[in-house]
Amino acid sequence: MRREVEDVVELMQNIQSRLTVKEAAQTSVLSKSWLHAWSTFPNLRFDVGRGKSMKLVDVERTLVRYHRDNTPIKKFDLKIDIENQESASQAEKWIGHVATKTCLKEISLSLLLWGASFRLPDEILASENLNKIRVSAPRIHPNSVWMTMTNPVIKCVSSLRELHLEGVSISEEALHHILLSCRLLEKIELLHSCEGFKTIKIKNLPRLYELNISFVSLYENSTALEISDVPKLGVFSYYRLDVFQSHFPLVIEPLNSHSISMRKVRRLMLGDVITDNTCLDMIKSGFPFLVSLTLGLTYWKLGTFHFTSSSIKRLVLHSCPHTLIDLQVHAPKLLIFDLSGETLPSLSFPVSSLKQLRVSLGIERLVDASFFLNMREALSLSHKCDLDIQFNSPLDVNIDIDDLRTRLMFPPATNVQELRFQTTEDECMWEQSPFFDAFFEICHPKCVYAKPDDHFNHNNHFCRLMLREVLEKKTTTTGIVYWPHYLKHVQIKQPLDQKWETLTNSHRSFLDGSTPDVYLYFNLNWC
Repeated sequence: MRREVEDVVELMQNIQSRLTVKEAAQTSVLSKSWLHAWSTFPNLRFDVGRGKSMKLVDVERTLVRYHRDNTPIKKFDLKIDIENQESASQAEKWIGHVATKTCLKEISLSLLLWGASFRLPDEILASENLNKIRVSAPRIHPNSVWMTMTNPVIKCVSSLRELHLEGVSISEEALHHILLSCRLLEKIELLHSCEGFKTIKIKNLPRLYELNISFVSLYENSTALEISDVPKLGVFSYYRLDVFQSHFPLVIEPLNSHSISMRKVRRLMLGDVITDNTCLDMIKSGFPFLVSLTLGLTYWKLGTFHFTSSSIKRLVLHSCPHTLIDLQVHAPKLLIFDLSGETLPSLSFPVSSLKQLRVSLGIERLVDASFFLNMREALSLSHKCDLDIQFNSPLDVNIDIDDLRTRLMFPPATNVQELRFQTTEDECMWEQSPFFDAFFEICHPKCVYAKPDDHFNHNNHFCRLMLREVLEKKTTTTGIVYWPHYLKHVQIKQPLDQKWETLTNSHRSFLDGSTPDVYLYFNLNWC
């Protein structure tokens, strides 16, 4: 009979766990059984801070009751805004008590500190059944959350599977002590928690599958990354923001000695550490079975980028510099290619089955005919394309539309699924439309997401364009424009609306700038 009662409580708590905190609390009025289930709920979630209904005293009262009644806590999730040192000390005490619960399996802390510092208790890893620990501290005030581990109590050596530290200042010795003790880790995330390290050592972790590391290099000396004996590693990301712009290339020990430790990695993400062909050769030899590759090319030194892979299906290149003019990828299995940067280099995919091309450009230079000709060639490489174009300074377009038409080798592409467009600090762009007059010569996008100017929120060039060219049918001063004649009809909707509406004069206030901060989707139906 006792087991049956427990089963009912577990069923009720299972239902409560699928509800929001407010909805789950409301179930306590249904009956005494529901009240008992809620009052002994083993998964505690608290969201405390500015503008929140829950206060520090509510957390204190709940934890005192759980401690008094010896009620199990399996999961502890705390999101808290800490405004003073007294609140920080109080939260430290709560976490220390909860962390010693032998039944605790997961602990998640999201700490937002305003003018206070917070030290994670040494008992943070004291539960012998702890599977997952997540500590996140947004970098409003760097180095405000500390994990010193002066007298560490690590009892989860055989249970810990996931370790996530974000914005937590941990010493090099403390981190290596944790990794040396907890050999069964499967996922490690160290995000902005390794600043100032001489060496990051990831060694002898036979079950590790995913490893994510990012940090800001605050010193002129590079941080070494030593990885060995991680035979199951399948996902690896490494991002380093170099404050001094020393451009240290990626060095992973012992990849340069041809170790097989990381050869099973299938998803690789490297940010701002790839500089030249030597780095690419390291990737080819060290990671032969890649399916997905993401590279940040902020410090790429060469004008060409040539890459060959027999296994890659998804390739992402972001932060491409304007000096990169030629990009060739030999990848017969490539399905998705995603590129972002200052301009679009010449693209070549000699052998591929590309299905999706995504291009995101933050343009700061003069746009001429070569830009549109190059873009049209790129659009012919894939079945579907998405474009995101932002002008980070007042738009400078120097284009002869008639000359562009004579130089184009193909009709307008019809495979552009979505175009996202925005300007920055452009005050008078709606008075003329050379960019879109040329753009619609190379493609007819199905959907356009028009954002207002980043600084002048009354200005939305594409909205003004639709008003003048489609509704008012006015002529331009740049020559004869043909593209409005190929539009059957235009539909419009705001992002939160579910229904498309035919563009009519009733939408004039959205288009002429009378309504600021208007974000609109346009569905374009072409002949």
